[in-house]
Amino acid sequence: MISIKNLTVRRGKRVIVSAFNAEISAGSITAITGPNGCGKSTLLAALAGDLAYEVGSVTFSGREVETLSLIEQAALRSVVMQTRNYWLAFTAREVIAMGQDASALSRIDQVMKDLEITPFADQAATTLSGGQAQRVDIARALVRDSAIYLLDEPLSAQDSTSKARTIEVLKKMRDNGKTIVVIAHIEESGLAWCDQVIDFL
Repeated sequence: MISIKNLTVRRGKRVIVSAFNAEISAGSITAITGPNGCGKSTLLAALAGDLAYEVGSVTFSGREVETLSLIEQAALRSVVMQTRNYWLAFTAREVIAMGQDASALSRIDQVMKDLEITPFADQAATTLSGGQAQRVDIARALVRDSAIYLLDEPLSAQDSTSKARTIEVLKKMRDNGKTIVVIAHIEESGLAWCDQVIDFL
């Protein structure tokens, strides 16, 4: 499904990702691990098509990411980035619904139930805890019926119960044929739920 070949990404004068190679199978969960500041988030942005790469290629089912239009990219993958900033008092449900099509809107209640967002669905996003806000961001991606989901440290702000619940949701999606890439700042021993772990050094 995802083929990464000789990928090199530069920010300014600094090379952040250098000659990186990986193959990610369809219908799998892949975790990319590594120390803080090693370039994992930059790699994910390149996979999403949000950041241009200098050398190499990223292909989704044989299609080069850089040749896809923004509409095609949006239809193919959903992304959860590490940073979020809610500064208007929309409710959690309204944040999840923003910009979604009718198909995604029809899945909101189920996804909120799966991630246990329903109890604070009508609470202003500006008042949510870090873990609650992170689940809202995850829900925004999961309501979309994409082939690929790219998640940057989706468990970082979660308590143990929320982590377990989110992992079960991702495993169910994998079992339904979705391809999931997770940036994880977790020891490999805690990633037994993943099909592949890539140590990004």
